[in-house]
Amino acid sequence: MQGVKGLIVISAVVSAIALGACRREVPHEPMKLGADVPVASEVAR
Repeated sequence: MQGVKGLIVISAVVSAIALGACRREVPHEPMKLGADVPVASEVAR
């Protein structure tokens, strides 16, 4: 019976961590690929 209780506790901890990770709301900012780099006026050859 001790193994079953340990399995239940571990399952509860893992599910709490998974739910906590899903609930985080991080503001999304799109990547600006090269937006801060000035545009070259001449083509390099």
